Amino acid sequence: MSSITSKKSKFHAFSREDYVYSTVEGHDLWTSVWSPTKTANTTNDLRTAPVLVFWHGGGFIVGDRLYEPWWPTWLLELALSQNALIVAPDYRLLPEASGADIADDVDAFWSWFLEGAPSLSCNGLQPDLDRVICAGHSAGGTLALMSALERPDANVKAVVSLYGPLDDSVPALKIARPRPILGSRPPPPRQAETIIRNYVMKTRGTTRSTGSPSEMWGLVACILQQGRLPRMFGRRPDPRLELLGNIEKGRVVPPPMWIVHGMDDSVVSPSCSMEFVRRVEAVVEDPKFFLSLRDGEHNFDASLGMEEGWVKEGCEFLLGYW
Repeated sequence: MSSITSKKSKFHAFSREDYVYSTVEGHDLWTSVWSPTKTANTTNDLRTAPVLVFWHGGGFIVGDRLYEPWWPTWLLELALSQNALIVAPDYRLLPEASGADIADDVDAFWSWFLEGAPSLSCNGLQPDLDRVICAGHSAGGTLALMSALERPDANVKAVVSLYGPLDDSVPALKIARPRPILGSRPPPPRQAETIIRNYVMKTRGTTRSTGSPSEMWGLVACILQQGRLPRMFGRRPDPRLELLGNIEKGRVVPPPMWIVHGMDDSVVSPSCSMEFVRRVEAVVEDPKFFLSLRDGEHNFDASLGMEEGWVKEGCEFLLGYW
């Protein structure tokens, strides 16, 4: 007789509640709130809980808040150690949507959360709006930073960008380059352009806020190879998308940031993080950055625990502000 062992969910120590935070043209946008089922020994007032807002990645094209493989284990352990609530919204996805549409969703989420937080209770815990941090994986790193810069009323104490395209003007992201992505080569450029064009034509006028990474990764790889992502994201001009430009012009000041990137990343070049840091340091006096450049591919930290040396150092940096 054989036995089947089911893999334990990364969220096994949390309870989840789901809410609609916005409805756009009949399409509901959902957010989940995870609360620890047991409380850790900390000095926190257990009537209120610090908040970790997490924006999922996927190139702004695929994924959703519930796609577990991309959630870093260490981030969940950090939340547990602080008896924190985790709040993770979905948002509309490219290429059906534009970056400006996504910015609208980020804004709508924060309006919903800040207005509803006083009445939100999960396992007896209420959000402490004085202790909010934002984290984002890949594309979500951009949305975590956007949250802090564009919604100052959210009072985001710190941002974690995990291999995000923080500077989307780097050549590695904008120039078409046939190359392996996550170990596989996308179709040749002409074929890749046809795949992109056919998908855009087929889905024009539709709305989507989830996408299977396994089923749609071919489209993502084509868009990345052809350098199309920045153009798709910015096809409807909007000043909210100019995060780095707004910092350089002195309109906003970045919050404390822990920036993580794998030096072997074939999806989002590490130059996106490195150039962001360089350009901000050129115009902002003493920005509070903690930069972790490590060996590894995209999503290299997904299975790492909080006690991993460099992760522990980054968590200590965060806790200084959270």
